Amino acid sequence: MAGCFRVVEHVVPCQHIREYPHATATSQEEPLSLAVKQYIPVDNPNPQPGDVTIIGAHANGFPKELYEPLWEEIYACSKQAGFRIRGIWIADVAHQGQSGVLNESSLGNDPSWYDHPRDLLNLINQKRIEMPRPVFGIGHSMGGNNLIALSILHPRLLTSLILLDPVMNKVEVLDNEYSKPTNVKIPVATLASTYRRDLWPSRRDAEKALEGSKFYQNWDPRVLRRFFKYGLRELPTAIYPLDENSIKKPIGERPVTLTTTRHQEVFSFFRAAYGSTSEDDQTLNRLTHPDLDPNIYKSTFPFYRHEVARTFELLPFVRPSVLYIFAEHSEVSGPGLNREKIDRTGVAVGGSGGAAEGKVKGIVMKNVGHLIAMEAVSQAAELCAGQIDAEMHRWRREEDLLMSEWKNKLLTDKMTIDQEWVRRVDLLSVRNIGKKRNTGTKL
Repeated sequence: MAGCFRVVEHVVPCQHIREYPHATATSQEEPLSLAVKQYIPVDNPNPQPGDVTIIGAHANGFPKELYEPLWEEIYACSKQAGFRIRGIWIADVAHQGQSGVLNESSLGNDPSWYDHPRDLLNLINQKRIEMPRPVFGIGHSMGGNNLIALSILHPRLLTSLILLDPVMNKVEVLDNEYSKPTNVKIPVATLASTYRRDLWPSRRDAEKALEGSKFYQNWDPRVLRRFFKYGLRELPTAIYPLDENSIKKPIGERPVTLTTTRHQEVFSFFRAAYGSTSEDDQTLNRLTHPDLDPNIYKSTFPFYRHEVARTFELLPFVRPSVLYIFAEHSEVSGPGLNREKIDRTGVAVGGSGGAAEGKVKGIVMKNVGHLIAMEAVSQAAELCAGQIDAEMHRWRREEDLLMSEWKNKLLTDKMTIDQEWVRRVDLLSVRNIGKKRNTGTKL
């Protein structure tokens, strides 16, 4: 399957102004950049209308390249399903992966999950010629949350969402698990990342150590190889300059660290709630923590992640169809919460109509944990391709319906009041019996 894509790299500006003031190191106007990869099937150099555009979104701490095996498998499945891929786009969030390297001297300590949806919208606007509809979103973990937020920003942009164990929790879950003084605990992933090793004498030493880690034991070998290639970075970096001994070593034999620093990874798991009160220590500091609910987080637990609960609250307003791919052994979402996500999604005015109208589905992958895209690549790809195929049939029907009458109208008819409008206005005016009809101009 290697070589099925032509890969084009892009560097594009991020959205102006970040969610939190200290997301950047100096000026709040400091420009940040996104490192983006575009995967173009080599057998589709001249895409046709109706070919599929995919926007990918990665999990916290995982370089965008780790999803390349998933793209390759979806491409293979597309041949059997009968849809054609125009291109697949994925960007490292601004403070991680290659984006983090580009922005290294500009990053602060306070990234928001909601920065990336805005950055993706900016990317799509800049590359719009290469991203015609239909546009599908495939997001994993934090990336699933990112894509839901993008669909809220622009409800009709995405045709369908495929969410691999997305991280969204209702407020009660956060309260019960994290906020009660009698039950203060921190998720294992956050704890592990805070203290994880992030420096090795050489790339070879790093690979050997990581291969022996239980965390990576169930990974698809293709994904693990890409983590070794893209998840590790040779010194010097802003955090780790080269010492006198290492600087004498040739490039390729120098010490390595994580491409996404453990600091930026941890900042994405949780945001500091300490320091959230004003000078009187009684009221919330809305300059720095406007999204911290003081009624929920009145505890000794010093962290929060507003976007996790906020996105859950916004699920009823999701317009695209959604396929949830849950994990049987997920560490972030159990059966009850999975059911609530399905039941809530798209049901509000402005939403898709939800599961009742066939727009929202959920599938539980057996014998897999939260890292679906790392551990069960082929199975996940089959589910993704099945959703794309089904939604393409729906999309084509809806396109035909929208265009059936519209395409035959004259241009002037498309931009002027029609006779049906006039007829209905006349009917309303007839009801105003006894009132003098105003036939004058608006002004």
